[in-house]
Amino acid sequence: MGVGRRSEPRPDATGQHHHQHRLLSTLARHGRFAAAATLFCTVHRTTGALNALLAALCCSSRSSPTLLRAAPAVLLRAAPHAAPDAATFRILTAALCRAGQPSAAADLIRCMPPLLLDPDPCHCRAVLASLCRRGAPARDALDFLDDMRRWGVPPARPDHHAVVGALLREGMAAEAYEVVARRMAADGVAPGLPEFEQLLRAFRERGRLDAVEEAFDEMLLRGLVPCARVYGVYLGALCDGGDLAAARRMLGCMERAGCPPDARAFGVVAAGCVAAGDVEAAREVARDAVGRGLRWDAPALSELVAPLRAGGHVARARPLLLDILRDGCCAAPVDAAVFEQLVGGASCAVGEGLGVEAVPR
Repeated sequence: MGVGRRSEPRPDATGQHHHQHRLLSTLARHGRFAAAATLFCTVHRTTGALNALLAALCCSSRSSPTLLRAAPAVLLRAAPHAAPDAATFRILTAALCRAGQPSAAADLIRCMPPLLLDPDPCHCRAVLASLCRRGAPARDALDFLDDMRRWGVPPARPDHHAVVGALLREGMAAEAYEVVARRMAADGVAPGLPEFEQLLRAFRERGRLDAVEEAFDEMLLRGLVPCARVYGVYLGALCDGGDLAAARRMLGCMERAGCPPDARAFGVVAAGCVAAGDVEAAREVARDAVGRGLRWDAPALSELVAPLRAGGHVARARPLLLDILRDGCCAAPVDAAVFEQLVGGASCAVGEGLGVEAVPR
């Protein structure tokens, strides 16, 4: 009986696909994009092969942003042959974000639900973060936040915080307040002091003193205890509105709320009094601070002088600065050079009364 001819073993399909993926990656990594595309069209096209090719293309320094921008259409055309999976979208959206095209990445993720793919929460949050910091329109970030909710991806506090920052950078303070006061609560997320501090500063910078009051009250109603920085913004807004009596009363409220005012807080109110033309009230505020044992250090003194200089009130504030610099209200002696740096162009007018020699410009 003759020995039967032994049949040749069939190559392992998994191993063959692995080698094809490696070859695709190698060709793309070395810039042989045409050869890689030809190979992809001739081999058994699988999702793994598609992802290997895309990963190599996207990681290559030669990959074109224009090619990445066309990725959604390419994927939809390729879907019958090599259906994209979640990894496919991670590869492409990460590349788009690196290329500074987060809006395109957001549009790409919107292609996932029609393909019956669920957007991944971590994936969505990475794209949202890129939308907020890459110069994309803030409205795009806000819209993407709404999309995340529809996809069952509840936004977390860092997501809201990033969107609020993006909105405020574009001057969309009202929209930012809506996110903090309404949308965060709807998502089961409690806003904190950082978000309210951002809002208060933005409203004050835009002269929206009524909005400052509303945001401050909303913060208190939520049980948040303001810190010294938040109180400082609120005190400045009261002074901007000319309500100096309320600002001085707020210094006492800070004490009762367990946040004793520091020299910076007193400086905000003193500067507000000077700006309103009531220098004597400013001196009273400074004396009150000294009575509490407070002293101005260099940073606090700089913060006091900055709004005076910006408003052109340094010369008018001469009696106040004399009290602070001459009568031992400073934490450390201020020499002529430091004084010149702090007070600037009005140093000659004030320095004569202090016995310091102004540094020539």
